[in-house]
Amino acid sequence: MNLEELFRDFWWLLFPIFGMSMGLWGMSSSERRSRDVMNLIKSYVDQGKEPPPELLRMAQNDWQAPGQAAPQQSNGWNFFVFAALSAGFTVGWWYIRAESWSFAFLIVAVTMGILAIGALILTLTSRRP
Repeated sequence: MNLEELFRDFWWLLFPIFGMSMGLWGMSSSERRSRDVMNLIKSYVDQGKEPPPELLRMAQNDWQAPGQAAPQQSNGWNFFVFAALSAGFTVGWWYIRAESWSFAFLIVAVTMGILAIGALILTLTSRRP
């Protein structure tokens, strides 16, 4: 197997590899930011000074910078994305249903439909602050 055949057969692996690398990058930057905040607090304590309250808040919420509101997450978009994916794969299955491998489209369509229903249930039952 040469490099061209390898890329032709496994080109789709670029997407999960990219997603995992972005996740690792985000985790490492978050860890570095937390370590920097803790080192700064430690330097204040070593000097015998009281650390500023902004630093203490950043240590408690390392993902949130001071002065920023907490991000609001909504499962509503998840419902629409999964419903659209389910509809798209259902249409794809409908057009190729005579093929022997069409069951793959149906499996993905059903899976996305179940995820859409789950996202809808989470949206309807989640508490709003």
